[in-house]
Amino acid sequence: MAFDLVVGTSIEHKGASAIVGSIEFNELPAISRLIARVDSFFLHRISNLFEDQSFSPEEVDQALTHLLPLLTSGQLHPDERSMLHKLVAALSYARWKQQPLHGIAD
Repeated sequence: MAFDLVVGTSIEHKGASAIVGSIEFNELPAISRLIARVDSFFLHRISNLFEDQSFSPEEVDQALTHLLPLLTSGQLHPDERSMLHKLVAALSYARWKQQPLHGIAD
């Protein structure tokens, strides 16, 4: 099972969207450990892989504000750092495109 991270104006118009990443069920422990490090609405919402989520451009900016400081933390486990890089990349792409980020449950 995957939770696809999609950037685009709508999840209904597949041609106008780009899949920029995915989260697998076995990656949830890394997200849980990141939540223990920073209380982020974004992490809480994407930790539910069974519900579609949408994040406005303003929420994308707010999520980056929460997550970017973690990049300099030397105490991250390798799987936490990998997940953080994946999330920051997806969020940064959405910011660059100035479009919403959607999490789509498969």
